[in-house]
Amino acid sequence: MLLGIALLSTAGPFGTDMYLPSLPEISDEFGVADSVTQLTITGFMVGMALGQLVMGPLSDRVGRHRMLITASVVWLVASVACALAPGIGLFTVARFFQGAAGGTCVMLGRSMIADRASGAAAAKALSTMMVFTAVAPILAPVVGGAVAGVAGWHSVFWVLAAVGVLELFVAVSLPETLRTENRATGSLGDVYRRMGGLCRIRPFAGHLTAFAVGFGVFFSFVSGSSFVMQDQLGLSAGAFSLVFAGNAVAMVVTNLVNARIVGHFGPATLQRTGHILLVVGAVALLTVALVAPSLPAVIVCTALLTVGTALNMGNTTALAMDLSRGRAGAGSALLGAGQFITAGIVSPLVGLGEDGLLTMAVVMVVCALVAAASGVVGRRG
Repeated sequence: MLLGIALLSTAGPFGTDMYLPSLPEISDEFGVADSVTQLTITGFMVGMALGQLVMGPLSDRVGRHRMLITASVVWLVASVACALAPGIGLFTVARFFQGAAGGTCVMLGRSMIADRASGAAAAKALSTMMVFTAVAPILAPVVGGAVAGVAGWHSVFWVLAAVGVLELFVAVSLPETLRTENRATGSLGDVYRRMGGLCRIRPFAGHLTAFAVGFGVFFSFVSGSSFVMQDQLGLSAGAFSLVFAGNAVAMVVTNLVNARIVGHFGPATLQRTGHILLVVGAVALLTVALVAPSLPAVIVCTALLTVGTALNMGNTTALAMDLSRGRAGAGSALLGAGQFITAGIVSPLVGLGEDGLLTMAVVMVVCALVAAASGVVGRRG
């Protein structure tokens, strides 16, 4: 069951990154500017966020299984629509619905784990799931580039449609995890009001902020590292790819280790450890940027930040979902939406200023401090 949930959760990362190498080709075929084509990424990300917010509370009312099948069908249809789109308008709309379906699958994965497990057991399962979601963004551009190089960009979306068929098969085979007696009752308005009520629970709000803003530390690296390491510190494109892959491997290994040790230490202790690493790594990177910028020091600092991010994500999710009993879909939706909102905010901020390393470090420090403080609020509650 966990393997099936993990496979469904990789759809979003694959949909985001697999067609990136084909963006110039898509612009040429549709005869639009690159900036217009890049809006299809925005459409997908907005769909990811809204899909979770809309479908999360609804899944608390109708169950996970039916929603999972629906999301898989929407993904399949949207992928085919992308492959056959005659113009950029329909292509962008199809990307929005593809994102909504992908976000729903990720949200339902977290919710299904929360339905069946709590505490250290949930943290272990979530860390295992995040191994897959960490590997997917690494493989997606490579696979997408190879497929597009052989058969053109349309073939990328036919492959994503095939992924949708696999998703549908897995969704049908997975059991319902939310028992009828545990489902939310009342009108749809009541269901969505209860989602808002979660934000008024101080410990949940603390963990939600720690999860979302803590992810901002890592997304600052994703957004700004290529410019900093290549343009500012002189790293070649090939060498940067190796550094980026090394951080991805660190993310995977940390999640595997976390799954092994969380039963002994508990998610709260490991969350605190992750926040300490985030603050130490971000402050160290800021010091390097101010005193003596050097490539080895930057690599070490970002490695610390990657490990801290992995510990924060899995354990904070488990702690937040434990506080969402009876509203796991709503809780999972808020976590996912907060993550994407933070990513959308930090991405342009990292590009400000002439000193890219300094700007990136400042954004990381702010995010790390906010995440650590929010984690304290969550644990005390």
